[in-house]
Amino acid sequence: MKYPTLIIDNCESVLSDWLLLEYKHAAKIWSGKTVFTNIHKKKDTTKLKSIGSVESKNPKELFSTENCIILDPASKIQLKTDDFNDLNALIVGGILGYEKPRGRTKTLISDKYGFDTRTLGKIQLTIDGAVFVAKAVLMGMKLSEMEIANEIEIVHDSCHSTTLPFGYPVIDNNPIITPGLIDYLNKEDCV
Repeated sequence: MKYPTLIIDNCESVLSDWLLLEYKHAAKIWSGKTVFTNIHKKKDTTKLKSIGSVESKNPKELFSTENCIILDPASKIQLKTDDFNDLNALIVGGILGYEKPRGRTKTLISDKYGFDTRTLGKIQLTIDGAVFVAKAVLMGMKLSEMEIANEIEIVHDSCHSTTLPFGYPVIDNNPIITPGLIDYLNKEDCV
């Protein structure tokens, strides 16, 4: 099975610990080459080099061909296995979501680069969640066959919890959560 290059187009001004956790997990999930684009800070380049290739250029500067797809929730066309035939690159937005989606993938990536777009459904997924679902589609699953939680709640103690209002793929009744994220949230809530 040929995996296209996974491009994570960084759109955040700060490479936060949360974002770095999602980037690491996304690169681990994907079985092919991972490239982080739009990385301009030396310290960010240093952090990301251990998990993938790093480019200051944008995806259009690296892949001027038509054989690229951007995963964009605003797309009208759902991703399917056939989309991966002869695909050079799958582009995922390096964007942390908000409780209410703001359409930033369309504005910051799709409208700028002009590649074909595909959606993974109506639920806003995490970066690594989108990569997980895309890999499942590449391997032959249909989006309609996948279970996606609308949100998950992380319980910190008997009085405190954090609700994450994003889609998480579910396997055997367990949501696929970014490794290290629960510890990160527990530390953040205890401060």
